[in-house]
Amino acid sequence: MNRITEPVLTVLVVDDDEYILELLKAFFEQTGMRVFTAANAEDALALPRLEQVHVALLDVQMPGANGHDLQKELNRRFPDMAKILMSGQADLDDVIAGFADQAFSFVQKPFSSLKEIAVLVRRAAQHKELEIRNREYAHRLEESNQALAERLAEQGEGVRLRDIMSHLYFAAPQIAKLETADAVLEYICRALVDAGAFERAAMVISDEKFIVRHAGMWQAELTDAQRNAMQALEGQPLRPVEFDRVEERVGSAIYAPRRSERMDVTFVPLFRQDGALLGYLTVESAAGSERPSLDLVRMVETLLAHAAQQLAANQLRLTLARRTDEAETHAAKAAADLQTTAERFNQLVNASTDIVYLADEQDRLTFLNDSFTRVLGYVRDNYIGRTLRRLLEDLVTENPINRRAIEELTSADSDQPVHYVEVLTREGDKRTLMIHRSVIRQGEIRKGSQGVARDITENRALLQQLVTSERLATTGKIAAGVAHEIKNPLQAMLSQLKTVEQKIATNEDPAENLELIQESVERLRHIVGSMLDLNRTAPAARMPVSLNSLVQKVIALLQQQIREHNVQVHLELAQDLPSVAGSAQELQQVILNLTLNAIEAMPNGGDLTITSAAKDDRVELNVQDSGVGIAPEHVAQIFEPFFTFRVSGTGTGLGLYLTKNIIEMHQGTIAVESAQSQGARFTVSLPAA
Repeated sequence: MNRITEPVLTVLVVDDDEYILELLKAFFEQTGMRVFTAANAEDALALPRLEQVHVALLDVQMPGANGHDLQKELNRRFPDMAKILMSGQADLDDVIAGFADQAFSFVQKPFSSLKEIAVLVRRAAQHKELEIRNREYAHRLEESNQALAERLAEQGEGVRLRDIMSHLYFAAPQIAKLETADAVLEYICRALVDAGAFERAAMVISDEKFIVRHAGMWQAELTDAQRNAMQALEGQPLRPVEFDRVEERVGSAIYAPRRSERMDVTFVPLFRQDGALLGYLTVESAAGSERPSLDLVRMVETLLAHAAQQLAANQLRLTLARRTDEAETHAAKAAADLQTTAERFNQLVNASTDIVYLADEQDRLTFLNDSFTRVLGYVRDNYIGRTLRRLLEDLVTENPINRRAIEELTSADSDQPVHYVEVLTREGDKRTLMIHRSVIRQGEIRKGSQGVARDITENRALLQQLVTSERLATTGKIAAGVAHEIKNPLQAMLSQLKTVEQKIATNEDPAENLELIQESVERLRHIVGSMLDLNRTAPAARMPVSLNSLVQKVIALLQQQIREHNVQVHLELAQDLPSVAGSAQELQQVILNLTLNAIEAMPNGGDLTITSAAKDDRVELNVQDSGVGIAPEHVAQIFEPFFTFRVSGTGTGLGLYLTKNIIEMHQGTIAVESAQSQGARFTVSLPAA
């Protein structure tokens, strides 16, 4: 593989988890990498252009050939490809086996940070590149030594130079085994002295700012003072250990013979791979000695190139170790934070008075909070793992409302957020639960559901009391109008009775007058019946109810108010309107509240329009007036309890609040559209029976 000329880092990801493949592919491509993916070992080995891959991330546990088998095969075919193993369930044996097969690193799933994975991939590629360059340097060194040996043999060079070159040749590969910069410096200096090439050697290397960070020295008898002098150079600006008048160059080295002292000095610069100056090697030989030959300098340069390569590898190793420690620290902190968050979540959820549940994609319960036991009395752990349908079927009563609620709660297609069920506690008490349920999705895939169940048994009883109170208050409002409505037919009946008396006395036929009296009686019966319907306690069972019929009853009850406020009523009721399932008394209260509000919003008269229509599987009722409208700041508050914006102070503030609650208990919705001085339109939507 041509690693040096490859412009883009190429990565192979092999994992049987499609989500992991897509996640890593998208992230690596965003960082400028080229990515090949495969779901198993067979598909991976069949991919074209595998020779271009720099780093392979392999899942340990896969169907068919596992990650270890694939790693061995890739080692055989592509030894210059770096391998990183991944696993979410691996043990120590898997890690040991991976490193035994020359894996660069091991990654635990789920990943704590994709950025750390990207850094690890680049480090693996750089490490493999260093190995390749080391081999190339060793190969060039061997070729150089062979060529040198041939030249020495041809030119009749002495045995000493051959011995030096041989010693340095065998010393060079050992540099790759040294793990610290200080060890590298001391080893090179000692190798040069032990080979007999020089009598003393010193070496310094710097950081990017050309400040000495490491210094080493070797000679036959190295004193403590010399060691201390070398250590004192650390932190100083980079320069050769010793420097004198420049006489001549030998390759990249500077040779400076000293006439008055016993040592001749040669300085050899040390360069990084990118060509930047890294440090200096200073070697000294006895004064008057021949200057180092070009071949020896070339050998020293090759040795220093090995050193630069190893120093870069050591720095890479230290950086990787530091990043690994930081990643482990970050992962440990993240795990601790996650544990703390989980504990706080459990404390918060278990402290709730509502029942909280979680279910997986098969609708099996994975979590129930402590309120399940506190509210219903059953042992929570006995129901973990059961389906939500089975739990509900075990607990609900024979009430017909439960059947539809169970179907919607356990349906993946239902979008109804609120449901009501009646259940039996362990003590045999009936309780009504209001369940808010939502579906958990990941993209378009359904991953489960979650819900909150609240015991509203007492709330429903209180609401019923409020409905009754509001109904009585409304009855008081319309009492005067009803009295007037009763007074007129009574007066007509008295008048007709006198006429009947006279006709009987004169033997005339009173049939026509009796019919008029009967009509008045029917009218009285209708008015009294409507009043009784308004104040009668609603039965628990839901029955088919005609909204059109309820509208006509309400209009009949409010005739006096309609005349007093000079309101024109327009009824646009759809023919063959489907019935709705519910309580006729409660729904009549809804229509009465909306109609009274509309009339009172038109103190100087106006148009009241009531329309009904069927839309899909729902029935809509619209009550629209041409009155004063609702201010924008009040629209969001009108359904709150005890809120009223009537300046007269006659409102209780419960009418619209109770209206909204009644509609929601009938699985319906209510919406309002209004603008200041432009009237208001209330739309009620209920499911058709």
